[in-house]
Amino acid sequence: PRALPEVLGEVVTPGVRVATLLNRSGLQLGSAGDGADGATIAAISSKVWQSHDKGEDAGTLGCLLIECSEGRLAIKSVSSFLVACCADSSVSFGALKAKVEALH
Repeated sequence: PRALPEVLGEVVTPGVRVATLLNRSGLQLGSAGDGADGATIAAISSKVWQSHDKGEDAGTLGCLLIECSEGRLAIKSVSSFLVACCADSSVSFGALKAKVEALH
């Protein structure tokens, strides 16, 4: 548990605001970066992932990339958890996806 913020912090580089680990219910288990945004990112990530899972003909989703007015979000399933990284628009989707996959 003490090592979790350190591991998540490895992907928090210029442009990446927060990296968080959460359960599927949206409970944040650990984060690095802007702590104020971590719980919000966890809640949003969980709801978006759940919406996909509940959809008809929902296939297996590897990584979800979202563009928002506040920046970009990458969400990836890791076992029974989710990992999410939030970045500003200066970080390419490819780089953001690589970061979230590195936490896998």
